Amino acid sequence: MKKIYKINNKKFKGIFISLNYTMKVTKEELSQTAVLASILSKSSKKYKNQSEIEKYLFKLYGANFDVNVQKIGDLYDLEFKIGFVNKKYLPNNIDVFEDCLKFLYEIIYNPNLVDNEFENGIVEREKMAILERVKQRKDNKIMYGILKTEELLCKDKVSGYYLFGDEKIIPSITNSDIYQRYLNVINNSCITIIVSGNLEGYDNIDEKFNEIFFDKLDTKFARNDLIVDEKDFINELNESEEIQDTNQSVITYGLKIKDLKADDFYAINMYNAILGGTASSKLFQNFREKESLAYTVRSRYYRFKNFIIIYAGIKKEDYEKAKIVIEDQLNQILKCEVTNEEFNAAKESLLSDLIEWEDNKIAIAKMFFSNLFAFKDSTVTIDEMYKKMSKVTLEDVVDVAKRIQIEQIYFLRGEANV
Repeated sequence: MKKIYKINNKKFKGIFISLNYTMKVTKEELSQTAVLASILSKSSKKYKNQSEIEKYLFKLYGANFDVNVQKIGDLYDLEFKIGFVNKKYLPNNIDVFEDCLKFLYEIIYNPNLVDNEFENGIVEREKMAILERVKQRKDNKIMYGILKTEELLCKDKVSGYYLFGDEKIIPSITNSDIYQRYLNVINNSCITIIVSGNLEGYDNIDEKFNEIFFDKLDTKFARNDLIVDEKDFINELNESEEIQDTNQSVITYGLKIKDLKADDFYAINMYNAILGGTASSKLFQNFREKESLAYTVRSRYYRFKNFIIIYAGIKKEDYEKAKIVIEDQLNQILKCEVTNEEFNAAKESLLSDLIEWEDNKIAIAKMFFSNLFAFKDSTVTIDEMYKKMSKVTLEDVVDVAKRIQIEQIYFLRGEANV
């Protein structure tokens, strides 16, 4: 039985539909799914190429369509999404809702197949496009350092794989692999349907989905059965170095959080904002501004895996000093050496971000979907998140700091800078 999550807000003029197919995957299946997503986004049996898709969307008063892949911890998600204008804002109340649903059905369930195979030329073209995207990640040294640290922290898990696959696997993907992967995705995924935006005048959303998709969106897989609550084992500190012929050097720290509590999400976000998540953070003010050690320094919190990655672009000769300054900032928070200005600026930034999310129907749907997996709860709203974030104290942050441990230090040593 399908469940459609509807988030209604009259302040918007449009509607956003997100169909998510979430699954467990191997590294090979992740690479195959990334290629499949690219293929499905560009053609179907009815719409033979991207140009025909764009022409049809234009007829739907500029509806926006895309296919997206994302990691949700150690799960992989394939999302089909479309946005369009509410009929009350179109001439003569023209309603494109049903047309948009039929379009999604066509894209997902009527792919451009010949004898149960995707056309070889299309598969090869999209393989090359995805392969190029995978290779390009090495061009941005900061991003490369972050991805390398994710890989080191997560070992052989999906959360440590690159989102678009592995460059050793992609070239060997066959037409048969793609077709079998397609069947697996549509038949063996946990399917989540979210409709967000101005739903005024749309009282028959469930009926329309049933009429167009029949039982194809009836998921056989419960979301909570996919989610594995792992107590991430915290390993001993590992320090690794990689040398590349580049002018840039990058240092990263991987921090893991142990003994998680129910509402730690809010305190961890505050901890990260104080540490390096904002322009007023300790790392930005001290590592970048005061010590002039980096042109870029930030920290990022991964809510599904409960770790934080600090990353900075530095000169190779500043590596040891960079470690001292980073660890000093960690110790300052641990010892409650956080000024009112630092704390208030961090909280204001986080609350401002939540307000911005509330002002975007796509962002609302994205946060809702994220919360379904992170909190296992469909009732957590952005307003409730705002209230809980508002109540976080410095004591809460220090409590988190006491449970944070450095597990990984990674140094991308650029030997071209002299």
